[in-house]
Amino acid sequence: MAVAPGRINLIGEHTDYNEGLAMPGAIDRWVVVALSMDEGGRVQVYSEAFDELVDASLADQPGTSASGWSRLPLGVARLFARSADLDYGLRATISGNLPRGAGLSSSAAVEVALLNALRGATEAELGDLELILTAQRVEHECLGVATGLMDQYTSQMSRAGSLMLIDFAAIAHQYIDADLGEWVWLLLDSKVRHELADSAYGDRVEETREALTTIAGGDEQVVSFRDLEPVHVERLDDEILRARLRHYVSENGRVLEAAHAIGDGDVETLGKLMLASHDSLRDDYAVSCTELDALVESARHSPHCGGARMMGGGFGGCTLNLVRADGAEAFAAQVSAEFERCFGYAPGAGVYRLVGGARVH
Repeated sequence: MAVAPGRINLIGEHTDYNEGLAMPGAIDRWVVVALSMDEGGRVQVYSEAFDELVDASLADQPGTSASGWSRLPLGVARLFARSADLDYGLRATISGNLPRGAGLSSSAAVEVALLNALRGATEAELGDLELILTAQRVEHECLGVATGLMDQYTSQMSRAGSLMLIDFAAIAHQYIDADLGEWVWLLLDSKVRHELADSAYGDRVEETREALTTIAGGDEQVVSFRDLEPVHVERLDDEILRARLRHYVSENGRVLEAAHAIGDGDVETLGKLMLASHDSLRDDYAVSCTELDALVESARHSPHCGGARMMGGGFGGCTLNLVRADGAEAFAAQVSAEFERCFGYAPGAGVYRLVGGARVH
């Protein structure tokens, strides 16, 4: 059996697929995979969340004979079978308590948990980074979404009580002690669900890469995203492309500032950085939505909250809120009441702890 956690991301959103910086951490909500090997060359996976069993050939191409939720486990099994030269089948059950579609990386947790279970069952020589890259290939080849590595990396590599400052150009990280004393991480779930493949996520990937190509064509000093400075961004004539890269460059800067703020115990600065990140994601990157903006605005004016922002791919999901522990209940009640008056239903709310990465039992 293998267990893989979901994640929050303090800051550094929509940067991982462009060699940027981010500061995520794993949370105490998990995907659990129970697995056994079987003869016959079939892959049989039961999902408790969907109450469905999929039964397919392990020999098919990774992106074929699958639809809906089954694309993930079938894609993982088939890619792993090719890399490990696996010639027999498997049975697996997927369960857990990690909400789906809330921006907490449930898809990545399924991939990471299943890959860890397969690695353990077959004793395959698959390093952690190779495992993470294999999980990303599932997103690219089976789901058609050009995601970065943050979700899988966080689910695999996190350490309890810590955030990670990840550099996706170097594909390396450092742990940051995230003990903020009387402050806790509270998530508010807008209950607006998104599918990245059907959203503007792919558009943002294309827009930022088009913008980099345009700048690099006129400046030989710019080769990669990490070469970009604000002066390069402002040279772009296209207003939309300029806005997309303005978010990227400023967000990388906020990640570094946030690391210093946590080290100094400076919650006020950390909160301001979170709010600035949300404003940038809303205005320059255009990946927020009315419900997320309403949650952040309520949080912005609450005496119990130090900072808030939308989190994840966008277009729905959760906001991350830095809240005083002794005011968490009052904060959630106040913001929920305001939200319900506007939208006719209450958001989900919960406090989350930072935990370690995937493990095998």
